[in-house]
Amino acid sequence: MTASPVTDDLPRVPRSNTSAPQGSSRGNGDVTLSRRELLCLLGIASAAAMGGCSRQWTLPERLVEMALRGPGLVSEVESVCGLCPGACGLTVRLVDGLPVGLKGNPNHPLNRGGLCPVGLAGLDILYAPNRLRHPLRKHAQGEFRQVEWEEALGEISEKLKGIGTAENRGSAAMICGEPSSLFQDLAAQFMGWLGSPHLACTGQGNVLPFTLTQGLREVPAFDWSGADLVLSLGLDLFEDGPAPLHAASALIGARQTQDRARLLHAGSRCSLSASKADQFVAIHPGTHGALALGIAHVLVREGRYDSRFVTAHTYGFEDGRQDGEERLGFRRLLLERYYPDRVAQICGCPAAAIVRLARRFAQASRPLAIAGGEAAEGSNATCNIMAAHSLNALMGSFDKAGGVLNKPSIPLSPLPRVGGCDGEPSLFESAQGGGLLGTDPLEALSQAVSDGSPRLEVLFVIGDDPVGSRPGGSRVVQALRGIPTVIALTPFLDETCDEADWVLPTPVPLEQWEDATTPPFSALAVLGISRPVTGPLHSSRHAGDVLLDLSSRVAPEGASLPWGHYSDYLKDRLEGLSESGQGALISGSFEESWRRFLEDRGWRFRQHQGMDDFWSGILKQSGWWSPARPQGEGGQLFDTPSGRYEFFSQKLYRELLDRWGGLASSADAQQALGRARESLGLQGQVDELCLPHHEPPHLVGRGDLTLVPFRPITARGRLGTASAMVMEMFGHSVLSGWQPWAELSPETARRLDLEEGDLIGLQTISGQIEAEVRIRPGAASEAVHLPLGLGRIQAPGAETLKANPLNIVLDSRDPLSGALSLSSTRVQVRLVRRRPHGGPPPHLSGGEA
Repeated sequence: MTASPVTDDLPRVPRSNTSAPQGSSRGNGDVTLSRRELLCLLGIASAAAMGGCSRQWTLPERLVEMALRGPGLVSEVESVCGLCPGACGLTVRLVDGLPVGLKGNPNHPLNRGGLCPVGLAGLDILYAPNRLRHPLRKHAQGEFRQVEWEEALGEISEKLKGIGTAENRGSAAMICGEPSSLFQDLAAQFMGWLGSPHLACTGQGNVLPFTLTQGLREVPAFDWSGADLVLSLGLDLFEDGPAPLHAASALIGARQTQDRARLLHAGSRCSLSASKADQFVAIHPGTHGALALGIAHVLVREGRYDSRFVTAHTYGFEDGRQDGEERLGFRRLLLERYYPDRVAQICGCPAAAIVRLARRFAQASRPLAIAGGEAAEGSNATCNIMAAHSLNALMGSFDKAGGVLNKPSIPLSPLPRVGGCDGEPSLFESAQGGGLLGTDPLEALSQAVSDGSPRLEVLFVIGDDPVGSRPGGSRVVQALRGIPTVIALTPFLDETCDEADWVLPTPVPLEQWEDATTPPFSALAVLGISRPVTGPLHSSRHAGDVLLDLSSRVAPEGASLPWGHYSDYLKDRLEGLSESGQGALISGSFEESWRRFLEDRGWRFRQHQGMDDFWSGILKQSGWWSPARPQGEGGQLFDTPSGRYEFFSQKLYRELLDRWGGLASSADAQQALGRARESLGLQGQVDELCLPHHEPPHLVGRGDLTLVPFRPITARGRLGTASAMVMEMFGHSVLSGWQPWAELSPETARRLDLEEGDLIGLQTISGQIEAEVRIRPGAASEAVHLPLGLGRIQAPGAETLKANPLNIVLDSRDPLSGALSLSSTRVQVRLVRRRPHGGPPPHLSGGEA
């Protein structure tokens, strides 16, 4: 495309040896130019050295005019990535205050200088041409109209003024996808101020297995850095884990070569973690729990478990009595039903591989087992995680280095009490949302809107795309259409925006206050705080500032939330951290082992004088951390009826009996368990329902293969695919960009007469998507693996790309947690087009669409 010089639309300004960029004006005060043009304009690169870097960026004219003055002052500031829950530290390079380069912060304890592809695309996302620039209001005809912030907030505040009245109490709800617990706390404050308990913070993981076995209300921490062997069941730690760079650093990068942890991995595809593992075992989808129990069988049969810990700190290992009836123990269950030959038939792997996994796990001095990823996204997710967690109990891997710990706490200032909805039920926790002991919040929302109880008037959606990011998007669409006012706060248009009445643009990381709390599963307490490294490029506002502004507009004088801006809220919350004297600012001045040594012995000393000094330091260093292990306090590691780790979950047992009978006699109890098994659609035997056991996955639909979606590292967060750079490398493992691909095993490809590069259609009753075949050794023979992340927010030039596997996933749930299953759908496969005869394979042609 030929464009006129930018300087045709700008005033002439003095400049030295700097040619005008060949960009184009958008007519709204913005200028679109290539990355090469911007860097050459700033005088920090030459055109010859920047070949192949022609991604389109959009900047306000005022910044381009400033850049035309010639090379300026170069500086670096520390910041926080904020594009996913990984909470990595950034070092941002600026020229005259304009961000032009990103790299990982080598002093940050989580990523230690590393940065994933999405983190490196932060500038692409900052300067993306398709960012929202102004608030939008939907007309009666369904079209959006640009409005000013004052008009938008004025009209929304008028709608909120009636929410707190007695007749409209509880008629507001919020879906919050922001991963930071600090922002979630503010969202809870805002909803409490509105007098509504209806808040759903999505993406928090499945805590139910840890509730049933340990009595916990949140997912515990796993001390990767202290373990010498990690067994991962379905969780791709280096790609789809909660913090891939932290996992790589903790297991490998932060250790001496001889001290690096070994990794054992089991799954249905050869993922990045599988390719890096010391041992990889390929299994059928949904059989991760069976494999864990096969490993446990070998440990128990050969006496390779921690018998002292099991005797002193577990319940249900041996046979016993429950309500006057003999109860099956975990030991007998393992020895009688999960011997390696049977487990090998279930999992589709050699029995010798199971024995080898078990013996390597037993030989480690600090072993650690975890299930996640595909193991946590099926209809048997809770059973899979319980089975994997039982290995930690057998080895006594609790409350010690390299084991399972309490989630690390951050001593923040307490929040003031607002509103009067404490104890009121939330519609997002309604029993009509799914499972026996848990709910899917979006299903609960759909049911609530359908039933009209409670009647919702306003719904806020912040940092989430519930229509496009989960299965069953059509049900969510119907729910949103039944709510009079839907307000979406997002930096980009997504599928949820199509159903919103108001779309309010929020900044992206680098131009807003950013806070990131400890990633899931991490044993390090980390709090990342960073101020904007550049002013907002467009007319956007931080979601926290929007909530506080609405509070001040709606409430009578003195009755609003007590903070003027989000930065005031952050500073107020950190005052408790300053006073505690715990941890230290992120500086990299000590090795983690030395800091932990000092912390464990109470030798820490305060590094700051007063709150202002602490606030200045934490902004300069971009965060705080504490390496001290959060050891068990007062037995809270096992907050169960027995006060121990429960192989036999008494909570689950009582819930089943209360729901399906709960009669006193043992015969009636067995009948109640049988009715529960039938009603929930479980296939395990009655006597093993409350023990870790293999629950076969419940498959729905008809077809040739089971659909197993997966998340490549390029799909981290929800904004990554707004970057052309991320889209170019989206399928880096198969050298495919800008398009979906389907991974098949060589055996499956031969059976279906498919070859590398063929275009196939994958169809269910919910729809069809097309993808190119990639033949991958190590993939399960009865499965097809599709990448998640495409088909929602897209980079410029990919607006027509529709390749979201969630659109064809059929409705299936974990009957215990109520969570939707992503890997329970059977799909039909048909050939759409052969790769052109004689043409190069896709991996040689660059994977172009």
